[in-house]
Amino acid sequence: MTTTTPPPTLRTAPTARRGRRRQRPLIGWSTPTGLAFVAPALLFFGVFIAYPVLRTFWLSLTRSDGFGGSSFAGLHNYGVMLTDPIFRQAAWVTLVYTVVTTVLHTALALLLALVVHAGPRRSAVVYRTLVFLPAAVSLTVTGLLWRIGLTPVFGAFNRVLEAVGLGALQHEWLGDTATVLPTIMAVSLWQSTGLFMLIFYAALGNIDTSITESARIDGAGSLREAWSITIPMLRPVIEVVVMLNVLNGLKLFDLNFVMSSGGPLHASESLSTYTYLLTFGSSTGGVPSYGYGSAISVVVFLVAGVATLLLYRFRKGEV
Repeated sequence: MTTTTPPPTLRTAPTARRGRRRQRPLIGWSTPTGLAFVAPALLFFGVFIAYPVLRTFWLSLTRSDGFGGSSFAGLHNYGVMLTDPIFRQAAWVTLVYTVVTTVLHTALALLLALVVHAGPRRSAVVYRTLVFLPAAVSLTVTGLLWRIGLTPVFGAFNRVLEAVGLGALQHEWLGDTATVLPTIMAVSLWQSTGLFMLIFYAALGNIDTSITESARIDGAGSLREAWSITIPMLRPVIEVVVMLNVLNGLKLFDLNFVMSSGGPLHASESLSTYTYLLTFGSSTGGVPSYGYGSAISVVVFLVAGVATLLLYRFRKGEV
């Protein structure tokens, strides 16, 4: 009788555990290692952003000159704004500047980007560089150069007008209440348009060429193609440019302070320059008013926050 050996036992794969194994994150922000990486950014934010903002909110509720003691004033500083004619003038100047420059910067930058993008590729580099060059100069230097150039007697701008036979148009551009703000807007347009044009130009390069080629095959002209295809596809970029212009307009300080110091007769006074003058006592008889200046800063901060929120919701289609 022969005995048969049993077949070798085959190793069976271990049965998979029921359910999916929960994967642990490699490093979380709540771990010591994560906190070590986040701590420098949190420290910077707390010291240079959060604390100044909270301190400004507190100062807006006090009577303080920044040197001696301060006393709690409640909402007194905010009530003063309602009867302050200079504050109303500064608010109006800030609003007009923000609206006008936002429209002009966006429209002109988009138009230049479309023209340069439609032209020869070799010359596009030259045009982009020439238009962008003013944006490489800081606003303070730009304002100082234009202030010198617009000097009534020795300024280059009036001399050029005289040289080309337009001497009748010579004017004291920064000394007239009717022309000081439009002049500052024109300088802002000259300085900042190149940056926004470059943003639009980069976005145009990301548009799928098959879409525009199909439109051309269907008989769409250049204007029809730009209005019906290119501009709608650039809507997210246009919204970003509008948001940047709105924020830049609300915090207008560099150009009007360097070029006109808010004058003449507060015709170019913005909320930021008025806050500066109040805080450092240049327009209050030499006595700084940290409380009132801080209250105006809080108003600008809240208006900028609300404007940003509205633009963000409009971008998401919620408004």
